[in-house]
Amino acid sequence: MKRCKKCNQAYEDDSLSFCLEDGTVLVRESERPLDPPATLLYPSSEPTQVIPPANISRDTPSGRSTQTDDASPTYTRRMRVDGSSNRVLTGAVIVIGLVLLGIAAILVIFLWRQMRGDQITAQTSKNDGQVASTAAPKNVNSLTPSLNPNIDSENVASQKLTINVTASSVRYSVQSNTYQPANVIDGARKTAWIEGADGPGLGEWLRFDFGREVNLHRIVILPGYFKSPDIWKLNNRLASATISFSDGTSRSITFPDRMERQSFDLGSVKTRWVRLEIGEVYSGSDPDTAISEVVFEWE
Repeated sequence: MKRCKKCNQAYEDDSLSFCLEDGTVLVRESERPLDPPATLLYPSSEPTQVIPPANISRDTPSGRSTQTDDASPTYTRRMRVDGSSNRVLTGAVIVIGLVLLGIAAILVIFLWRQMRGDQITAQTSKNDGQVASTAAPKNVNSLTPSLNPNIDSENVASQKLTINVTASSVRYSVQSNTYQPANVIDGARKTAWIEGADGPGLGEWLRFDFGREVNLHRIVILPGYFKSPDIWKLNNRLASATISFSDGTSRSITFPDRMERQSFDLGSVKTRWVRLEIGEVYSGSDPDTAISEVVFEWE
């Protein structure tokens, strides 16, 4: 039996080393002095709740102190909760990081695809016209030999004709380079309309609205991106196309794979608009199809 020197509480359990009331070191009955204390202490008659100390340690044969069994469950449970929270937080961070990496990869691929057509720097051909403004208006005047000497259009009427150009799709601009449909009537070989659909652009179209009925005789087309020979080879070029008119008729035309202007005689077609639809293409390393210029001869 062990007893507390301070409160005189007796404990039958010899494995206890400290008093559960006040934490005083317990001593065996044989270690107590023979003479009883002058005043006999009695335990309190009020019921008390025994609360083990939070940091009670127990001596081990090696001399190291360890926590009691009463404190261990709480410590173990706290560690398990904290570990689970850390795993959830780590997993969330990894998922967010993977999503951000995926978005960044998509943006890089998209920008790279858009910039491929203009990454090649080469000396432009000697007969290239002057570069037009990249902010070309949608409504521009028709081309004449004086405005564009690079196009064989000596018979184009000198009167002005307002043309509004629309397209089924447009490739996104890359820095200062735009690929709007109005580029095909700006009189400059170094600009072009480039379709923005997935793949080679088969079925994509340009539409030219004249605002009034005209009598068309000839169409001149620069198939491809005529900015330079290298860039012309880099992009898809027209191999065939279908030209439709407002009177319900249409013509199928084909192109040789040469960096040359192509002229097509129509005879006499009265129409208010012309629609040019891409049929087949000559493939370049860039999958998008380009057209640099389209010129009409009318009366």
